[in-house]
Amino acid sequence: MLQAREQVLNALVKLLEENGGWALRFTPTEIWLDDEPVVTPSGRPTAEPQDLGSSGEEHLAFAFYQDGIRALTFPPHAPREELEALFDALRVVGGGPVTHDDLVTLLWQANLTRIKVDSAPLEQQIYLSADPQAPKSQGGVRPVYASTPGGDEFHAELGQAAGAQGLHRDTFDDWELPETSASVPETYEQLSQEMEFSRSHFTHAWKEEAERDWKQQAVEVLREIISLDPGEDTRRSLSHSVVTWVSAALQRSSLHEAQRAVELLRELDPELKFSEEELTELMRRINYKPLVEYLDEADSNEQGRFAAFAVGLGRPGIDLAFSVMSQGTRSRTRAAASTALCYQCAGNPEMLEPYLGSKDAEAVIHVVFVLGQIGGSEVVGMLHVAAQHSDSRVRRQVVQSLGSVPAHDRLPLLLEQLDTEDPQLLATTLNMVARERSPDVAHALLRWIEGPDFESRGEDIQRAFFQALAEVAGDEVVPTLESLLHRGGWFARRSFSRAAAARTLQRIGTPAAQAVLTGGLKSRAAAVRSACQEALQVKVTP
Repeated sequence: MLQAREQVLNALVKLLEENGGWALRFTPTEIWLDDEPVVTPSGRPTAEPQDLGSSGEEHLAFAFYQDGIRALTFPPHAPREELEALFDALRVVGGGPVTHDDLVTLLWQANLTRIKVDSAPLEQQIYLSADPQAPKSQGGVRPVYASTPGGDEFHAELGQAAGAQGLHRDTFDDWELPETSASVPETYEQLSQEMEFSRSHFTHAWKEEAERDWKQQAVEVLREIISLDPGEDTRRSLSHSVVTWVSAALQRSSLHEAQRAVELLRELDPELKFSEEELTELMRRINYKPLVEYLDEADSNEQGRFAAFAVGLGRPGIDLAFSVMSQGTRSRTRAAASTALCYQCAGNPEMLEPYLGSKDAEAVIHVVFVLGQIGGSEVVGMLHVAAQHSDSRVRRQVVQSLGSVPAHDRLPLLLEQLDTEDPQLLATTLNMVARERSPDVAHALLRWIEGPDFESRGEDIQRAFFQALAEVAGDEVVPTLESLLHRGGWFARRSFSRAAAARTLQRIGTPAAQAVLTGGLKSRAAAVRSACQEALQVKVTP
């Protein structure tokens, strides 16, 4: 220990001589050498004082600052004994939190003469005078009896004794002893009765205050404050307080309390002008797992309360609703969150676009569902993005959500989904395509049927295409179907597509379609005659 002490002191003496002395300034988290920070926080601010023995150099600044030291000035040739006194004082204070000494007192007691200590003294002698500039009477105090002193009649000497930096010369050492005394037991007996009443009164008041709902009191106090000062600064400060209340209530899964806090926030900041950014950030940082678990087990009333709360939050509540929707395991929980998102984003569905990039396919499915509930041409672009998702479940939900999009906007996107081997996705897409009886849709389906790879696809897929064609087509497709029916000429063989073309003509049922089938019965190709005969035997349900 002695060797380390000598090494530190020798190094300090050398540095002071080489740099012409030091002028150090202290803040709660930094030490400055002139205008250069030499000790800075390591990444986060120090929340509370810590002893020097158990912490790094980042806590050194606070050790000086908390004891009132604001600056230290070292001359180039500081006396060795004063440096030793500083070292010993730091060692004593760094011994742990149980020490009763502080740096500023230890340095004053060392009676430093060359090292200058700039401190914020905790105790000072206060002088009173009618005229602060008037000379003081002996002892430094000029009493005033005519009136209560105030204003600049209060003043103090904050300096130190000339030539030394020990304790202030104005201490209690020169107080005069009282001329009278009192018997402690007798005085205690006289005071005990009043103290018993005071204690009883205090206990009763404390119990009454503890049983009172602080939340209701907080609302009343904040409303009173805003009535006294409705300015923007007051609203901004109070809004910050209420935002933290909202966050804390959500962490406790107390939806009723959180809803009350949001209602108060809307009173203080109706447009969330002062609090939206902070509220959004807090919503992103909250751990939603306890809340989701609570909602999964809650009844429908509580889930409805959550939806109302999320809508009341406005834009900051979008992340909250999405998190609950994607993490919830019960359908009612997800339904409540989806309902909230529909209300929140109905006027601006683009706010949901960032969530389409989620790695969780289930979460993307829910977002696409919400887009479908909102509907309209505004969601087509986002549905097109979701349609590129690798998970076929997402694409199936895209097709279903396109049902709330105008037909002329959804058709190109639906036709893109026809190039799939997923039977469920194809069936969903064709059902959606078949909603509108249109020559454009019919010709689009025919282009797929006439494609070179169509017959290589499974019979289930081919059947689905022909069924959809029969739903939307009219006489405009009869010539193409007739060509499919007679494909191969005399050497035509029985095939699924030939039979499907005949059945499609039968379902179209127009005179032109019936004429093709009747003529097919006279074909020289047995496969054609057989396909037409089977189709005509099928009873078509209108």
